[in-house]
Amino acid sequence: MPTRFLFIALVALLTTSCGGGDKHLPSSNPPEYDPKKTYTTPATPPSVPAASVAKPAESAPPPIQLPPLEPGPNEKGEWKKVPVKPEALQLFKGRKSPCETLSNIVQGLGSAQLFAGKEGQSLKQSLGPQAESVARSLDQQLFDNFKAQLGPNVADCPSPVPARQNSGLEQLFSPARVVRTNGLSNGSFQLAQALAVPATRSESRQEAPPGWVGWKTMARSIWPETAGNRRSMVTILGGKVLKCPTPDGVVPGDFEFAVVLDQTIVESGVTRMVHIGLRASATLKGQLGDDAKVQYVEGDISTVAERNATDVPTSLRRQRSQFRFVPNRDELWPGFPTNIAVSATGWDIEGATPQENSFVSDAVAAVMLWGGQNYLDAEREWNKPNTCVEITFTPATKTKKFVPSESTPVKTELRTKKEQALVPAKFKEAQERPREGNGRVSPREKESQPNTPATFTYQAPPTRVRHSGFWVTAVSRAGVAEAKDGEWELAEGSYVLEFRSMIVSSDPDGDPGQSQAFAVIPLVASGEVSPSGDTKYIGQGMITYQTSPLPNWEPCTALVRGQGTIPMRVFQAFIRVDPPQSGANASQGGSAKIELLYGIVGGSQETTTGGPAYINYQCVPNKPKSYSFWSSHYISGREEMSGDPMQMFRVKDWTYVGQNGVVATKALRSTCGGICDQEVATFTLKEGDGSGASQPR
Repeated sequence: MPTRFLFIALVALLTTSCGGGDKHLPSSNPPEYDPKKTYTTPATPPSVPAASVAKPAESAPPPIQLPPLEPGPNEKGEWKKVPVKPEALQLFKGRKSPCETLSNIVQGLGSAQLFAGKEGQSLKQSLGPQAESVARSLDQQLFDNFKAQLGPNVADCPSPVPARQNSGLEQLFSPARVVRTNGLSNGSFQLAQALAVPATRSESRQEAPPGWVGWKTMARSIWPETAGNRRSMVTILGGKVLKCPTPDGVVPGDFEFAVVLDQTIVESGVTRMVHIGLRASATLKGQLGDDAKVQYVEGDISTVAERNATDVPTSLRRQRSQFRFVPNRDELWPGFPTNIAVSATGWDIEGATPQENSFVSDAVAAVMLWGGQNYLDAEREWNKPNTCVEITFTPATKTKKFVPSESTPVKTELRTKKEQALVPAKFKEAQERPREGNGRVSPREKESQPNTPATFTYQAPPTRVRHSGFWVTAVSRAGVAEAKDGEWELAEGSYVLEFRSMIVSSDPDGDPGQSQAFAVIPLVASGEVSPSGDTKYIGQGMITYQTSPLPNWEPCTALVRGQGTIPMRVFQAFIRVDPPQSGANASQGGSAKIELLYGIVGGSQETTTGGPAYINYQCVPNKPKSYSFWSSHYISGREEMSGDPMQMFRVKDWTYVGQNGVVATKALRSTCGGICDQEVATFTLKEGDGSGASQPR
């Protein structure tokens, strides 16, 4: 195997023309480039220093010329299969470090390709003393671009570009010694000046479109014109990978690499043009396994190497290759390609030298290095739960009413979010919620296929528990789902609040009497939740009251009586029930945290005769007048939360029951602020589904 590490004589297996680059970048020639024309520059008069030659006004950079990937209509030849040597498949073996790999691939795609083959050597002669500078500049530009693309794995790698070794000509005319010396031609002097001028570099980054991972960079270096000597260099590097797999687990991607060098050399009154264009464009296809991880990546790549100059004929070397590799997951370099396989076809390949073929090898290596890492980056995205897929249930979550201990079969499937396509999935780790043992879900794992859902059976607990249900995770070749979007629970349903009141007042100097009141208030979920996540329930109904004299009513005391209804409204009820742990008896160990805010709208409408009048020492009852017995006594015994016309009260600290549909109770007692013997109000919270609503009796 050649010592140059990335001799990816993989003969880069990328098929058909990939069509990535032509869409984004123009392919017209720069206006100053015409390999068929010889340019001459009038000699500078001896009395005029070369440095004073007028420079053209600065203008926008010329459009980028990319060599075409497909043969033109006038090109003769045919595509032929190219044998791949077995050793070409071992290109990444024996690597010592990511830095070594990066260094080899930079030089393999850069300086080693500039002057490859017979035409390359002719171009090197055309460049003369500038050839070394061009090679160094290209390698450094590629190194910077690759470091940005490959990220933290190569962040600390040193540049492979060797320290500049000035030739005698460069040293003589270095920026510190711009001195005219006898014996050198005016053209050589101007050329030396051109070597010493630094380039202006610009870089743009094209982010991947929404739904994709990756980016593409284009770096351009332009050297200022010095006495007609010009140089421009453009490098393009990057690509993208789809963020969410297709329903069948395929992840498309692409990659583009290009180097375009244009050089104008003016020497001894003669202008020569040099053009080198190297281009690779690849389409990629990653295949996922059922574990949502990349199994392998396949690629089709088209490469072309174009070289020409004023005094060197144009050469075009094209090749198509197909390759396949598995991204490694080791800590040294995640995404590093392994298990590599390649095949190739070439256009006029018989005329290419091994050095020219190495461009194909190194281009494939670049695709695999970049692609392996980016596919693992994208893999992290689609493995974020519920990014690309979602779990669906039949019946849907929160649509099945709670019935104590009832079993419900739940058909469970996985769909892609984008296409809403059903995908095979493995559902696992099914657990009861809000905690294990709340009801029962079975089985714990199940696989689904399109049109064959996985069926889980959930048995409800004997007593309603907030968020009763189960949650499950799912993994598939289209992504991962779990947690919140993978929950199934019973409907919040409703509760029933039963209210009872009993008031007894025997003060003969007041308004003695007794009163009973009863109400059934359905509570339903409002759709709102408290800051702690508790569902807010609301409801309203009518309080039915009946007021009568005491059993031993004395005719010479006030007669209080009446019956009717009063509206009652529950403005909010936050209910959190924790049943006893599995195995505990009924109400032992359970708890209910309930906070109820209710109001009584208006007052009761009884009558009273008040204290009787006495005529001839005999009591004579007064005519009845309107009097609110029940409501006034009840309100007097409560802590008022607001003023008229609506009285609002808060009830907390309930007692958990957890039997026969009864969730919890709360009893309130008072003496009506001193105006009654006793007042007792009882609140009973019951399950609203399956237990039935109690009726007044």
